[in-house]
Amino acid sequence: MLDVCRASLLLTVYGIKHHILTKSWSEAQSDCLQYLRIESPGRYLSHRYRDNQALKQLIFCIMLNLRIYDPTQNVLRLEAMGQFFNPDKTDTLYVNRTNACLLRVKVAPLVDSSEDSLPYSGVMETLYEVFRCFYHCYGNINTNAPKLPPTVLELEQIQQECARIIGVSERLLDGGLQLRSHPRYTTQEATAKSGGGKVNSK
Repeated sequence: MLDVCRASLLLTVYGIKHHILTKSWSEAQSDCLQYLRIESPGRYLSHRYRDNQALKQLIFCIMLNLRIYDPTQNVLRLEAMGQFFNPDKTDTLYVNRTNACLLRVKVAPLVDSSEDSLPYSGVMETLYEVFRCFYHCYGNINTNAPKLPPTVLELEQIQQECARIIGVSERLLDGGLQLRSHPRYTTQEATAKSGGGKVNSK
């Protein structure tokens, strides 16, 4: 689908720019404390975490909120997780230590099929253990608010907006292979190659 939007004028770059969402760990945590109606949130706000079920649910919510975990594709983005932690400047072994910890994490199925379990309970345990690896082995939670990766639904919305902007019908968008023959495709592809569609990395 992403190639389809690229073919419809390569406006994905510009479309994503006005859909960019940035959020810090503390902001996501604040959202999740409200969603889960967790009482006495003081210790969480100071990043003092106790090992209990409420914390596991909170971490699961935060990692969904920050798009570290994508349940639609069952994908865990470890590189995204690392953006929210700062290692000590004198610590040269934090990567090795974190990787060794992650190797011990059991990967659970997307949805636990047993009748007594809550949906995503297995994944919740996995994400909690991943969090513990970063929290205890990688570094301290920071205040960074990086750009969050777009969701599948957001990418679809961006593609539809790109198509509307340049006047490509949804029928043509659905038949993405035909878009390369669209007269506006070649014009915009040349513009992008000349530097008009460059995105600077962080």
